[in-house]
Amino acid sequence: MVSSPPSVILVAHGSGISRDAEAAALEHARSLRESGRYGQVEVCFLSRAEETAPPVPPGDVFLVPLFMSSGYFVATRIPALFGLEGRLRVGAAGRVFLCDALGEDPALADILSMVGREAAAEMGAGAAAAHLLFVAHGSGKSPASRLAAERHRQALEARREFAAVSLAFLSEPPYLADWLRAEGDAAGPLVVVGLFSADGPHAAVDVPEILHIWQRETGARRRVQYTGAIGPRPEIAGLIERSIARTRRRFD
Repeated sequence: MVSSPPSVILVAHGSGISRDAEAAALEHARSLRESGRYGQVEVCFLSRAEETAPPVPPGDVFLVPLFMSSGYFVATRIPALFGLEGRLRVGAAGRVFLCDALGEDPALADILSMVGREAAAEMGAGAAAAHLLFVAHGSGKSPASRLAAERHRQALEARREFAAVSLAFLSEPPYLADWLRAEGDAAGPLVVVGLFSADGPHAAVDVPEILHIWQRETGARRRVQYTGAIGPRPEIAGLIERSIARTRRRFD
């Protein structure tokens, strides 16, 4: 008997004020549908799902959290919304699995490296001359965002592809504005990569504004390239597919 292909629900935060914050999840869902490997592919935005989960297709269903760390939403909100016990729900209609958060995947470092090298090349510099700066959300309540971001920083630093690899945050020290005041006037091009899952207000507004204010107030002449959020990159769809396969092996 041929088993039915699994279905997928991409779970993202969403936004009530920015459709750009939802565009990446919708595009990744379209890519997964076009692959023909899955039954249904849906998107659930937590900003819209109040107390009731969206309909879950029958059979095996994989929930893929489009978050950069396993913080509150991944560890608590999603399991509660979908009635999971840990990372699994088994019922008469099928099984529901929770995959790892997007930002926890070690393979994300490959995409971050590629984006950093592309940005350095656009500035006419080699990666070896560029300082790579990751900007993450951070949190004063949970270390999850910091820990996930730091793992990627360490992974890229170990590759020795860039002159330096640093990390700054929007909601905990070292704050991006403080990092720029302390380190921003160094020599060499600066590539800033947003560790965000979508082009929401943090990635599309907050980071560019902080960079602009720093350049305006200090008169900094250092070449800076901001790549935006990493989440919308088309290569992320491949990470999602590998995460589903990895989760399937873990439970089967």
